[in-house]
Amino acid sequence: MSKRLFPILVAATVLLPLAAVLAQAQSRTDTPKIDVGAQFVVTRLRDLDDTNAGVGGRITYNFTENIAVEGELTFFPKDMGSLATTSSYQGLFGVKTGWRSEKAGIFGKIRPGFMRFDRPSPALTSTQLAVDIGGVVELYPFRRSVVRFDIGDTIINFGPDLVTPSFTSHNLQFGVGYGFRF
Repeated sequence: MSKRLFPILVAATVLLPLAAVLAQAQSRTDTPKIDVGAQFVVTRLRDLDDTNAGVGGRITYNFTENIAVEGELTFFPKDMGSLATTSSYQGLFGVKTGWRSEKAGIFGKIRPGFMRFDRPSPALTSTQLAVDIGGVVELYPFRRSVVRFDIGDTIINFGPDLVTPSFTSHNLQFGVGYGFRF
């Protein structure tokens, strides 16, 4: 991870939950605690000049109306340029915090995780550290459902391996999903 990026990640990790605590004065107790959903994700790997689409799932636990933790796993079946000739997987887990009403919510997110690139040879398969920083808009058409739009910068720290030299890549990622709230 670059030396310039680390202070930004630390500041976001501290300030996002603080903003949510300040907004908690407007908290409602009827926010469903668990969201489970499916998603469609498009990732633009800028430094590799490749765009890839995948599908996955997400689970969210809402501590309050304004603070949640969530995890997601996405499968990308397509060849991702020179990094993967078969498929890739992305796993992210982190915090989402912001503002929510009965019909919509706007949140910031920071979610560390990994990006795994499968190759025909197990010796060439690699798993890289990743961090997703961005925003979320949620719509609640019914009390027990959520339509979610994500946009973010998925930062992947490519370590040196047999094929790729070490570098950090900032990548645009957009997702849309539908879920159920319990």
